[in-house]
Amino acid sequence: MLSIDEQQFDLVSVVRKGMALIGDVVTVGFDAAPALMLGLVVLIALPFLIVGGLILRRVAPDQGSTSRFRGGVGSLTSNSDSAVGETAEPERDGGEPVRAFADAMIVIESDVEDHGSGVGGFRFGQATVVRIGREEDNEIRLKHSTVHRYHALIRRSFEEGYEISDLSDEGGNGVLVNGAKVLHGPLYDGDVISLGAARLRFDVAG
Repeated sequence: MLSIDEQQFDLVSVVRKGMALIGDVVTVGFDAAPALMLGLVVLIALPFLIVGGLILRRVAPDQGSTSRFRGGVGSLTSNSDSAVGETAEPERDGGEPVRAFADAMIVIESDVEDHGSGVGGFRFGQATVVRIGREEDNEIRLKHSTVHRYHALIRRSFEEGYEISDLSDEGGNGVLVNGAKVLHGPLYDGDVISLGAARLRFDVAG
């Protein structure tokens, strides 16, 4: 009976012989039919390349493709520090957070510079989670270069009503509600939401 070391050596020997055989087959194949073998190699490698590309797309930071916002939309912020500073409570004239059963909408007041105001809007309807950003799979898609690929998320629950969360990274352009930086917080009727240079308004639908 073979010892463990002898069994391991035998297994390594078999693997080496197998790899050598595969190398010989590939070499002969390329000599006999190079186009066919090249096609087979591409077919074998393609799934790995596709999966690798999808992984890189998801994990790669979007800071490089997002312009740094340095103010310029009304008086919401005057410099880049306001987007990366400490959070603050948005200023409001009373009222209370909008409850989940209320039919609300997002009015896009400004996005790209040449559109001006009244660009469009999104009505929540039955939606419970709405993402905002530049990517096509966002429920609310903005085009301005200062908006991140996935910039903000609005969640609707019976416990907390409508709440907004910042999805941009720590050095990103952030989320401003009525001029105050917010990482996560409730939304009130009439709140102005700034994502980079884009400006939106949260309204209870009448």
